[in-house]
Amino acid sequence: MIGQKRRISTIAAAILATSALALAGCAGSDDATDEGAPAADGGTLVVSNWQWLEPGRGDVLWDAVSGYTEANPEAKLTRSETAYGQYADKLNTELGAGGGPDVFVILDSQYATLAEAGLLEPLDDALTDATLNTSNEPMVVDGQQLAVTWEQVPYALLGNKTVLDEAGVSELPGSVDELIEAGKKVKAIGADGFAVRHQMGEFDGWSLDFQSWPLGFGGGWSDGTKLTIDAPENVAAVTAFKEVYDSGILPVGDDASTFRTKFKENQLGMMIDNAGAALSYTSGGQVTGQTLLAAPLPFDEVGAHQKLVLAVNANSKNKALAKDFVSWFVSETGQTAVRPGLGASTLATDVPLTDEFTAEHPWAQVFVDLGASTKGALIPGFEADTKTIMQPVMQAVERVLTQDQDPKAALEQAQSEATR
Repeated sequence: MIGQKRRISTIAAAILATSALALAGCAGSDDATDEGAPAADGGTLVVSNWQWLEPGRGDVLWDAVSGYTEANPEAKLTRSETAYGQYADKLNTELGAGGGPDVFVILDSQYATLAEAGLLEPLDDALTDATLNTSNEPMVVDGQQLAVTWEQVPYALLGNKTVLDEAGVSELPGSVDELIEAGKKVKAIGADGFAVRHQMGEFDGWSLDFQSWPLGFGGGWSDGTKLTIDAPENVAAVTAFKEVYDSGILPVGDDASTFRTKFKENQLGMMIDNAGAALSYTSGGQVTGQTLLAAPLPFDEVGAHQKLVLAVNANSKNKALAKDFVSWFVSETGQTAVRPGLGASTLATDVPLTDEFTAEHPWAQVFVDLGASTKGALIPGFEADTKTIMQPVMQAVERVLTQDQDPKAALEQAQSEATR
């Protein structure tokens, strides 16, 4: 992990180059190390997360974290919300200039970048009473805990029971061939069979979603020390993805927002998505906790998980208050408060699902069972460079889909470009 290999990544260097003078000034100032007023004195914390904008779930999550003000009545929380597609770039710009929110939720790929750039506040003194699980270990750098798990969300195959029943599909498929067969049955009743991101216009989301395909075929983009983009297992994964793309079951051209809406409105049979998204489908549409189905991915091996982490801005003027918020978040009270909004995800501690939630959402247990075995989306040995490496990889996959380039040749080209 990052603590084993401290390299200045291309992305981190770009952040530093964007506002080198501002960052240098902040890093050398008293403000960067000043804890600010004691947490008991209160103040206003700006808490940033794109999830605040998610219909239904966003308000549930905000209400949950607002419980901190009951523990510290002198504190006030202000939500900062930016759409997912612009979130990372906006936050990088703000933090690189020495500003930004006090506390923020980020993907682990962005965490790796910000950790390399020295923009995250160590949290060890806020975690002395916490019982963190192993999901937090990747955020330890040089012996310091720079973030905690917000949620770790495995990927699974999701099904809309209403649609599948009408199509005569009795169970979720366990292989790619079965997926295509089931998808064609769904197409026969006028709905789309299967959907997943498949366009460079959604690079951030697609590059994360796609990680489950090479992992599911026993591959991966590195062996921990060198890149293995053109490995036979990865070629097999891209070939299978192309077969699904060409099968006619995929609504080609639909972005995630479009096909997710179709799923909620009983116009789509199956999709691959993560645990956090799964919960959002059971509110605001025709899908309920009883009609949402989940199963392991239709591959021989387990797939990936997304990891979202909670971190504190190293240049916050309210660091003592921000770290007190983190301390509350990892407490039993905080974890119990956010558990309903984060559904079947793995949290910072092993707080269980409630009996009420499990009864209402029987699909959730599949994600809980997968959570211990799925793999992270960061490239081993190249964690901070994952996003940079994934650019030529996903461009290669897109050429296979849209230009019929041979998968082996496409990944060999990506291997060359990424290594160079």
